[in-house]
Amino acid sequence: MAKNIKKTSTDDKVLFYYYKAVEYFQNNSKTVYIALTVIVLIAAGIFFYVNNKKAAEEEANMELVKVQRLYDQQKYDQAINGDSAGTTRGLLYIVNEYGSTESGNTAKLLLGNSYFALLDFDNALKYYDSYSGSNLIYKATSLAGVAAVYEAKLQYLEAAQQFEKAAGINPDIALNDQFLYYAARNYSKVNDKDGYMKVLEKLRKDYPKSTYIALTEKFEGLFL
Repeated sequence: MAKNIKKTSTDDKVLFYYYKAVEYFQNNSKTVYIALTVIVLIAAGIFFYVNNKKAAEEEANMELVKVQRLYDQQKYDQAINGDSAGTTRGLLYIVNEYGSTESGNTAKLLLGNSYFALLDFDNALKYYDSYSGSNLIYKATSLAGVAAVYEAKLQYLEAAQQFEKAAGINPDIALNDQFLYYAARNYSKVNDKDGYMKVLEKLRKDYPKSTYIALTEKFEGLFL
């Protein structure tokens, strides 16, 4: 009998809260409908954003494929601005229109390389530094690009630091030993023996079979 009383008591509580909920809805139906509308709008906005982002990525990739031929042929002016035939709009267009996509970020690297090849170091630095994609290899490459610009501008300490940073993005990147070598070279140019020894030790420890280890020996005689 006690069990039945307990069950009845529980049922009463369920009914009580049910009717309270109904009463709340009746008294606040306008607020509830507004809240539901907001939730629906947010969901629709997310759906639109995801689909729009996917479409932008596809469009950027198509444009990137078109410009790749000009870039590979070292026709950097056309790669940047597009060709006269109108078959490609160029890297600058891709970056301006689709810079937040992965393909747009890849275009930033190619744009940086193109400006670097044309000795326009300020623009090269701008686009290397603006890379924000998720590809770690490209991230390391962008930092190495920044470093190369600093080295070209004779800012050797900044170059060394950026090359060192590029080598630390991911241990499995194939160019890490080369980045460390370049860092060592630039540290030697500013007589920074501590910086030089730090990257040299990392090069020897992490990449003991690298051919760049032997190449660093020529820098050791530069320190006072």
